[in-house]
Amino acid sequence: MKYDLKKTLSAVALFGAALVFAVGCGKKNDSASTDSAATANNIAKTVSDAMNGASGGAAQHKSSAHALPSDKLASFLPQLSGFTAKEPEKASMNVQGTEWSSASQEFNNGDKSIKISILDYNYIAGLTAAYTMAMNINMENGEELHKGEKFGNYPGWVEWKKKANEGTIGVIVNDRVFVVVEGRNGVSLDDLRAALGKVDLDGIGKAASV
Repeated sequence: MKYDLKKTLSAVALFGAALVFAVGCGKKNDSASTDSAATANNIAKTVSDAMNGASGGAAQHKSSAHALPSDKLASFLPQLSGFTAKEPEKASMNVQGTEWSSASQEFNNGDKSIKISILDYNYIAGLTAAYTMAMNINMENGEELHKGEKFGNYPGWVEWKKKANEGTIGVIVNDRVFVVVEGRNGVSLDDLRAALGKVDLDGIGKAASV
């Protein structure tokens, strides 16, 4: 049976979109997690469409570049003052030169929870395009805030649910490494910004440029 690379890459893209936009939503059953899951599905469809339309359906990536090892990504996970850190979680995959790797860690202070994830997708085009779309959404109402924002030299986005006091800050480093900080159970947006400030984005950028 012929190996179908496009389907495998699409599955990776769907996983990545869901992970970045809804990490941990499977652990909750409230309306906020439902909204996050719906957003993930919409973004995932955009990713899949973009990948299907690139070069006759083949995913684009820089084959000369390798995703950083998950151990290397884990070395950039910071310590957060006042929070107790759980053990980091690491994963990686390589399918015919298309790679992704990830490292994440959860931090708790009472009921408050912050999770930092660092993910490298080896320049998969379409996936980056989907996040670029997310960064260009600027919307605010009484329930939520979603806007693009720059963090140091790197583009990113802020997604915040005001009444639930939970949300996400994401940053794209060197157009390939995603740093995602999520918070729930009473954290503040300032808490997420402070946590992101502990991540050495320039160090990640240097590592990804080697």
